[in-house]
Amino acid sequence: MPSITIDLGSEITNISTYDVFISNCDPISWQLVADDITYSEFPLVINPDGFGVTEDCVQYYISGDTGCECNGTIYVASPTPTPTTTPSVTPTITTTPSVTPSITTTPSVTPTLTTTPSITPTISDTPTPTPTISVTPTQTPPPCEEVNIQTLSIGSPLQDVNVFLGYMPTDGSGAYQSICDLLLCDSISNIGIGSGLIECTISIPTMSGLPTTVGECVEIQYPSGLECITYSQTQFNEVCVGPAFASQELYIIVPSELGNTVYTLSECNGGMAIQLYGTCDHDPQLSDPTGLIVGVNVQLNENGQWVFNGEVEPTLQLDCGIEYHFHVCSSGSTTQLWFADNYELSSESTPNGNDALNSSNGLDNNGAWNSTIVVDTVGSGFPSGITGTLWYGTNDVQGAAGQIQIIGGC
Repeated sequence: MPSITIDLGSEITNISTYDVFISNCDPISWQLVADDITYSEFPLVINPDGFGVTEDCVQYYISGDTGCECNGTIYVASPTPTPTTTPSVTPTITTTPSVTPSITTTPSVTPTLTTTPSITPTISDTPTPTPTISVTPTQTPPPCEEVNIQTLSIGSPLQDVNVFLGYMPTDGSGAYQSICDLLLCDSISNIGIGSGLIECTISIPTMSGLPTTVGECVEIQYPSGLECITYSQTQFNEVCVGPAFASQELYIIVPSELGNTVYTLSECNGGMAIQLYGTCDHDPQLSDPTGLIVGVNVQLNENGQWVFNGEVEPTLQLDCGIEYHFHVCSSGSTTQLWFADNYELSSESTPNGNDALNSSNGLDNNGAWNSTIVVDTVGSGFPSGITGTLWYGTNDVQGAAGQIQIIGGC
């Protein structure tokens, strides 16, 4: 069987990778032919024989990591047969002529005359056959598809969890830890956040994709026969979560190539829905990110330098109207991350005097080493009360590591 070409067309926003399936048109049996490929790897040229697809009619189905993309049908050979026609037969007609006998006269004998008549042949005509053409209809994709939720193993003994009750302070006043800290910092095994395992499949309508803007609701559904039904709050409480999680706003993490995104599960427009909350370790650079929580993964490398989302000691540019969560993972109390407007260190091993920023400036949990620093440019208007240059650095290093710039008027 010859190879076929599957193309995607235009690239779709918010879809990073794609899975490609093929099947005979009848019966349908999807076979994975490409896993987690990018848009640049299209068009895809494959031989269906190598995947057990041997019919002339081949269906394909492309599924993106955040929603279904497209499907279609390819005919490997023309489905219209070339009819074979048996031509009419023109017979050859052979005629035996009448025979005139030779007459010999014998006295007193009358001869007998024998005549062979002409032969009329029988002519047979074979009719031209009419071919039969079969048409296979295009298969409809599944009405909903499962969301890939991140499952973590935490606690002692280890327990699998993938749904959380949210963010909450632990270990005293002003200390923050989050589900992102749990995901990003290897040294954290258990934190003060309620967590559990969702006991049902979380699916969303095919082709809808996960929400990409704050306030957008995408229905949470479950398959029932040939259709998918949206969960009500009551159904979700009974089927999917334990009593401690019922009727509360829940948090999940969905991984992708760009990083880990946090979504909420809550009621919206009379049914259960998934909504965008924020990111753990990347900025999705949405067209209107106002109200979004943007997460930054902060690590300390072997040279004692701060690394923000993989970039060593950059100039931090913070946009107004966004709340930033800096998830700090370092080695201990001597490598705390501090934000300040000056870095003349004193014997206190912290930014000198009142130079360290605090909640009155729109910043909480300054000096974190294994938790979250929150910078709020939305409600508190960071950097409230500060007119000078802003810096970040480590408490036991003389001088600042990098500068902080505020984009827009806060």
